[in-house]
Amino acid sequence: MAAAPALIKTTGGKNLVVAGGKDGTLHAVDLSQKKEIYKTPVTTLENVDVPLSEDKETHFCPGVQGGVEWNGPAFSPAANLVFVNSIDWCYSLKLFPENLKGEVGKPFSGGTDKAEPFGRVDQKEKWKGFVTAVNADDGTVKWKYQSPTPMVAGITATGGGLILTGDLNGDAIALNAADGNVLWKQNTGAPIGGGVITYLAGGKQYVAIAAGITSQSWQTTGGNARVVVYALP
Repeated sequence: MAAAPALIKTTGGKNLVVAGGKDGTLHAVDLSQKKEIYKTPVTTLENVDVPLSEDKETHFCPGVQGGVEWNGPAFSPAANLVFVNSIDWCYSLKLFPENLKGEVGKPFSGGTDKAEPFGRVDQKEKWKGFVTAVNADDGTVKWKYQSPTPMVAGITATGGGLILTGDLNGDAIALNAADGNVLWKQNTGAPIGGGVITYLAGGKQYVAIAAGITSQSWQTTGGNARVVVYALP
């Protein structure tokens, strides 16, 4: 788990902790029962339980970065939906023989490729991401928006029925909470991997987005980090 969970109360009266994991799954724990009541896949799951091998590469999803990164899910009480961003970018890994050991002070996973010791990532042309809307009471998926890049940015649900987020192409996006249709998109000029918030100031509504992520893992160069602010008319 890398993302903070959300505490929600569903339309059906359930008090839940919902969290997106690096396993590519949205988990919901009922506080009264003290147990998980559903877990919903929010990205591609492939070979998740297959042991890694010395004989051949294992292609697995989610990849090494995981399915859900550092930004947690959002909840809309009006829609009774939980919204979560996710990554779809798979890896392949073949193990060295058991008797091989790593070097002190250097990362070692047992992988055969010294350039990519944690696995060989799929070509960037194959990456994508999702925004998934999940029924808060039972975990069923209502809709899915497919992004052209992994989705690692924050996600915010508004009282007016919008879902605000951004992608690694630098596009700020507003989706319809009811069906996932894109209502607005504008490029910020830098990859988006940070928080997305909305606030009221001086009687006017604003949306602020943290942009400019530079990462070797995500193959992005964001330049100077910035906060981009939009004002509603």
